[in-house]
Amino acid sequence: MNVERTKKITKFAVTSAMVVNALAAPVAVFAAEETIAPDAVQAAIKELMEKSIMVGGPNGELNLEGKLTRVQVAAIIARSLNLETPEIPTSKFSDVSSDNWGLKYIYALEKVGIMIGSNGAFRPNAILKKEELAAILVRITQTNITGKGTDLPISDSNEISDWAKAYVHAAIDAKLLTVTDGKFAPQNQVERKDVAVLTAGFIKEEKFEQYKESINTLLEEGKKISNSDPTV
Repeated sequence: MNVERTKKITKFAVTSAMVVNALAAPVAVFAAEETIAPDAVQAAIKELMEKSIMVGGPNGELNLEGKLTRVQVAAIIARSLNLETPEIPTSKFSDVSSDNWGLKYIYALEKVGIMIGSNGAFRPNAILKKEELAAILVRITQTNITGKGTDLPISDSNEISDWAKAYVHAAIDAKLLTVTDGKFAPQNQVERKDVAVLTAGFIKEEKFEQYKESINTLLEEGKKISNSDPTV
C-alpha cells in the first residue's frame, strides 16, 4: 500500500468513532466486540482490499465517507460469499444492461434471493438504505421472519417501508442491527466505512463459513433463501 493511500485510511480511522452509530451492532455480533477500536476502519479496509472484496477507485481513492450504491453492495457481498456466476450472465432487470460492470454480482444475488429488486428494476445506482441492509443480513443468515413486522420495539417504525418491516424486526431481535435512542433510522443511507467494518467482522464470524456453504449450495441447486422457514 502506498504512502498516500495509507494517509487516506489513517485519516478515516481517526474518525472511526462515527462507525459505532447506526451500524455498530453487526460489528459487535460478528466480531464479538461491543465497541470499535480506533484502528478498526484501517484494519478492515486493509483486510478487504487484500482479499479483493473491496477495491478503491480508478486512482486508488477510498472515499470512505461516501455512500454505497446497491450494485457496489452486491459486489461486496458476492465477493465475500465467493458466489459462482456464469461467464456471461443475463440480466432480468430493465435498468441493468448487459455490459454493466456489476451484472455478474447482481445476477448471483438475485438468483439466490439476497437482493431481488422490485417491479422489474434493481436500481443499481440507488444508495443502499439501512432497512435494505437489514433485509440483506437477515437473508444471508437465514434468520426466521415468521410473525415479524408488527409491534416493532422502536419509535420510528412508521418510517419503515411495508416490505421491510418483517426484516427490520427480525434484524433487531437477532441483534444484527441495533436501535439507538429507541430509533432504527430505516431510511438512513449506508456509508462505505460502516460496511467495511461490518464485512471484515462478518467474514470472521464463526458461522460465516456455514452461511457461505449454505448459500452457495442454494445457488448451485437453483434455489432461493427461505426466511419463513430457514430449514427449507
